[in-house]
Amino acid sequence: MTHPATRDPGVEIAMALRRACEAHDPSIAKHLDRVSRYATELARHLGLPTAALIELHYAAPLHDIGKLGLPLGILYKPGQLTTEEREIVKTHTFIGYGILDGSNWRVIQCAAQIALAHHECWDGSGYPHGLKGEEIPLVARIVSVADVYDALVSRRAYKPAWSKELVLQEMLNCRGTKFDPAILDVFIQHIDDMVLPVDLQELRATG
Repeated sequence: MTHPATRDPGVEIAMALRRACEAHDPSIAKHLDRVSRYATELARHLGLPTAALIELHYAAPLHDIGKLGLPLGILYKPGQLTTEEREIVKTHTFIGYGILDGSNWRVIQCAAQIALAHHECWDGSGYPHGLKGEEIPLVARIVSVADVYDALVSRRAYKPAWSKELVLQEMLNCRGTKFDPAILDVFIQHIDDMVLPVDLQELRATG
């Protein structure tokens, strides 16, 4: 990820926390960059203002910062997790929120919302609070789509990479249950734009 020069302490904090996530697990660096890119492009197509796009660009990579508090042996265990291990993984939403909550900087406030709520589902079946529909913060609904897409098209310790076509079909199967239907529709409509790097200087110039 490239970053324009900035004096915003919130952005500098977000960048430092992202480096902490990468130091904890170097294998996730490209995943963090892609989730940031997908989420920012998706938000742009949804019509969010420039300031929100820039915040999301820096906040989205912190969606799983709570995993700093989890053992790598569980996170990258080959095969299925036990029920107890799945419950441990779910705590990363609270851990991440605890790390980020209370900041005066908007980008960190945005990241805290995402960390807590990106596993909530449109139909209320998600965690940690079982939020439903627009109770879920918009930024979390956006990152949920970006995160799941990248996780499925990527190889993980517990699964091979899926084809783009298979992933999109699986996500469509979850339209209106896991995903906000309107956000998923925009993502699929503009999927080919998602592979382009986000140019923050261009965003500022056109915002």
